[in-house]
Amino acid sequence: MSSAAPSFEPALREELVEACKVLYAVKAAGDGLGGHLSARLDERRILVKPRPVSWRGLKPEDLIVIDFNGKRVDGVSNERSAVREWPIHARIYVARSDVQCVLHAHPSASTLMGALGIAVEPLDQDCAAFAGRLPLLDNGAVSIASPDLGDEVARALGGAGALLLKNHGSVVAGADIASVCVMAYRLEKVAETMLRAASIMKLPIMPAEEDAAILRAREAVEQGAGGNMNQERWQMLRDYYL
Repeated sequence: MSSAAPSFEPALREELVEACKVLYAVKAAGDGLGGHLSARLDERRILVKPRPVSWRGLKPEDLIVIDFNGKRVDGVSNERSAVREWPIHARIYVARSDVQCVLHAHPSASTLMGALGIAVEPLDQDCAAFAGRLPLLDNGAVSIASPDLGDEVARALGGAGALLLKNHGSVVAGADIASVCVMAYRLEKVAETMLRAASIMKLPIMPAEEDAAILRAREAVEQGAGGNMNQERWQMLRDYYL
């Protein structure tokens, strides 16, 4: 396979830069001192934000291309091109042909919710979207820096769109940048809601039968609506935060 940049790469770089800035603005990138956002270029290469580069101030040329073994293939590696937890991205792409974008970050509320083992209840529409669909991986909070650990993350994620890493952060994966950014934004909002609820009342709050009824209603109405809704919400986030 040729190592030449695909024709769509310049536009993809621009959208990834916009995504990083929006994710930082909505707190889905945590404090901005770690984590990565990536997009699949093809079956061998990944476009990714290196850890040392600012979420808020990066430019398209700051993004780098790595292969599925974590090696930089578009230039010389240096201290500005570190992607320590590349196995999260590479192994999810290997496991999920439907995934084209992956985010790993350390957002405050999501990380705390995972650390406390708080399960999402369908207290509002955003919470209902995650209730019963947010796996938690407890791997001792180690850095995901080997393919075996990356495979563990991919298995825990399964077919879901988001995963909490206990005492560590979160992973969001989706078919495009829009769906990943919207899901990451909503996940942090959901975590803030659940933490507030936990500060007011003992969990779980909702009776099991009411919880189940809401989730059945969710299943009945959501088929086919996700993609268009994500594109609309992504445009709104860009309009508001860029």
